[in-house]
Amino acid sequence: MTIDAGGRTRIRSGYAFEDEYGYSRAVRMGGHVWVSGTTARGDDLSLETKAQFAACLRMVEDALKEAGAGFDDVVRSTVYLIDMDDADAVKPLHRKAFQVALPASTIVQVTRLSPSTARVEIEVTAFVG
Repeated sequence: MTIDAGGRTRIRSGYAFEDEYGYSRAVRMGGHVWVSGTTARGDDLSLETKAQFAACLRMVEDALKEAGAGFDDVVRSTVYLIDMDDADAVKPLHRKAFQVALPASTIVQVTRLSPSTARVEIEVTAFVG
């Protein structure tokens, strides 16, 4: 975690792509927290969509915690799926994670994610008031 002179807190996970692409896992400024799009990594990428989504949620939760927030603070989520037929697999995990916050949410089908074996990605915005 780094804090710049303007009060922006950058959460870094150590994932090499953060440096390659030039981004942070999450950024907090004031009470606002933005968590970058998160896919599964490593061996989790060989799993089915539901297991990949569970791995995504663990990483999102870790980033939120490091930023001083949690799932209950999430006000917006966006889920990207390679196949909309997998929506039923991710719905119960999303519902459980965000059952208190009930954030505004969007779920969309996309043609491809990075890395190419990712089946699902999630990004969230939180507000700690």
